[in-house]
Amino acid sequence: MPKGKAKAAALVAAAALLLSACSAGQDSEGGASKYDPSKPIPGSDKGSFTATAAEIKEALKTDPWWYPTLFVDCKDAATKAEGCNGERTEGVYNAIPKDLVSKRWKICFAVPHVSDPYWVAADFGAVEEARRLGVDLDVYEAGGYTELSKQLNQIDDCVSSGAEAIVIGAISFNGLDAKVEQLVDQGIVVIDGLNGISNPKVSGRAVLNWREMGGAVGDYLKKQNKSEKVAWFPGPPGAGWAEDATAGFNDAIKGAPVSVAATKYGDTSKEVQLKLLEDTLQADPGISVIAGTAVTADAAVAGNVGGGKAKIYADYLIPSTFDAIKDGKVTCGVSDQPVIQARMAIDMAVRLLEKIPLDDQKGRAFPAPKLVCGPDAGADANLDSFIPETTFAPADFKPVFRVTK
Repeated sequence: MPKGKAKAAALVAAAALLLSACSAGQDSEGGASKYDPSKPIPGSDKGSFTATAAEIKEALKTDPWWYPTLFVDCKDAATKAEGCNGERTEGVYNAIPKDLVSKRWKICFAVPHVSDPYWVAADFGAVEEARRLGVDLDVYEAGGYTELSKQLNQIDDCVSSGAEAIVIGAISFNGLDAKVEQLVDQGIVVIDGLNGISNPKVSGRAVLNWREMGGAVGDYLKKQNKSEKVAWFPGPPGAGWAEDATAGFNDAIKGAPVSVAATKYGDTSKEVQLKLLEDTLQADPGISVIAGTAVTADAAVAGNVGGGKAKIYADYLIPSTFDAIKDGKVTCGVSDQPVIQARMAIDMAVRLLEKIPLDDQKGRAFPAPKLVCGPDAGADANLDSFIPETTFAPADFKPVFRVTK
């Protein structure tokens, strides 16, 4: 459990108050809840933030599972309400046991698309957690980041179909604020999952800020304390996650002998990224570090950009980038563990439907960014401590859009 977690008695009291306020003890069909606020949740004392990879692997196979996590108290006065960005507390996310689920709740998961390994991994995590908890799940994919209106319509379709909770992988940070307001007013549980939503009224958040992804790369370069000239390729212009990654990277390298010689935005297709790379390094052959999206890293390797002289870093991971790290062609990449974020999001939705308080009652939980380095990083190589199952779906997994009996 997180450091500084409230004493068991205080947690029990808080839970009892919450249950009283929400008329807990009854599910939406009038059946008795299986949650007893006078008793600790089974398994809620398990785990450690500093657990080994072997311990975490075993934990993810258990019911309930646990995972090292960072928490943000969304109600703290110092926390920025929009998106719940504030001080992080190290701890452990303890999922609820499946035995506490009183009915087959109906949940929807709205995602931007499932056309790349990242969102396929998120789909896998959500599906696995829905199956573990015995709830129904419908997955809606909008078809891309230009399809905000379609995502809004899909959420309406989800509600019309009888959904009691919705996990939203938002296409736009601000574009769903009015819809969230409407859903909450209807009594629907809304979980911000993986991408970030501005509206403070969401019921819970399983999402990592992309500032931390870019920041992880910047922190590593700063710790090397070497003079470097960086070409930074954050992704599509105007995309919130790309802007956040850029801000995090630039903040992290302050005071380091690292200069950003070029920042080039572009669509995350390999063709676009390769053209940006070639143009940038042709204009400045002195670039010593290529950093940015996983697709940028893949394109740099495939195109042998700069003759392989520049070190390559990715601010997120897809399977092909991880393979390049293992082969020593990419130095390091950052994982935000989308499988785990999706599992957290579904667990949050179910526990709130069951009137069980969120773990640590802090509102936002997410795995700490994991910098994964291969042999090109020398002594910093840490492949043995990385758990691919937290980040990638199985190689033979195909997106699943419905989980039911």
